[in-house]
Amino acid sequence: MVRQNEAHSAAKIFGREVGAEPFPWRARQVGAKARELLSAPGFFGRVLAVLSTTAYLSGRGGEILWMAREGLPAHRRCILTAFEPRSICAGQSFFVQGSGLRIGEEVAIDLDQAEEWEPPAIWPDQAEPLASVNAGVRRLLAAIPVPGGEDGLGQAILLVSAIADGEGLPTFPAGSLVALALSPLLGLARACLVQDLAQVVRRGRELVGLGSGLTPSGDDFLGGLLFAVHFLKIAYPGDFPCKQDSILDLIDWAGTQTHRISHTILGDLALGHGPEPLHDVITALLTGEDLSRPTAGVARLVEIGHNSGWDILAGLLTGMLLVEGKIKTKNQNPRISSF
Repeated sequence: MVRQNEAHSAAKIFGREVGAEPFPWRARQVGAKARELLSAPGFFGRVLAVLSTTAYLSGRGGEILWMAREGLPAHRRCILTAFEPRSICAGQSFFVQGSGLRIGEEVAIDLDQAEEWEPPAIWPDQAEPLASVNAGVRRLLAAIPVPGGEDGLGQAILLVSAIADGEGLPTFPAGSLVALALSPLLGLARACLVQDLAQVVRRGRELVGLGSGLTPSGDDFLGGLLFAVHFLKIAYPGDFPCKQDSILDLIDWAGTQTHRISHTILGDLALGHGPEPLHDVITALLTGEDLSRPTAGVARLVEIGHNSGWDILAGLLTGMLLVEGKIKTKNQNPRISSF
């Protein structure tokens, strides 16, 4: 626990006493994890990175949270507010005092009236039969306009459709990220289809750190896949058991293989914590809602980052091949109910 004089010293970094100025901006929404971190006495740290609409903060214990402009997706680590990222730069110190978050000399945010956000839970009694879920996934696959271009792994959605239908595999532009990662992508998709979670964990290591940026495409894809695994085992515990320790070991190993921000987001996804539209998609698929809600979720999800939303979506849909495989297994041998 940080002592009061430590927090006061952090405040003095800015050359002024705590409470010297009113808070000019108000946070509209704060994720549950961000609220927990910001509520810790004397919580302070430094700005880790600043993008056009988002500022990432690193606090005590290496915990990461971020501020994003209103209108962007909620996340358990996110503060949504009307701040201007250009007034913040990497390396600046921040501290929490009372109900306010202060960064440098120009940014101060009032957290007092912010609504707390946490994603909805999905329990077994809410989940539709697997055949209905699989039909929903198929409808969604048919409705998605798969992106072009050589960046990111969004085109891997084409692999999901081909493998689910037993069709020939699509070809990808030479030099594209999908073409370069084709072996692990195919390995993961086929492992999901035969419900081999041990193989998923092994092949998943090949994607960690693959790509550029603060959240490489390989991390986002793997996170989306593990997000699907998490919710399938919660919603259908008798059909999709898996060894959580092996997934946690994978996440722990990934900590030395990729950027800190990406590792945090990957770990959250593996535990079932993602951006709001991703929760909309998985909730709609598992509870049998009509196509309008998952497609609306997809539309918002793919707007995240340059490629991140598409990468996460491709991973999620790859993970949903577990449902396809489970149905085929049950049809071949009704006695088999788990893996």
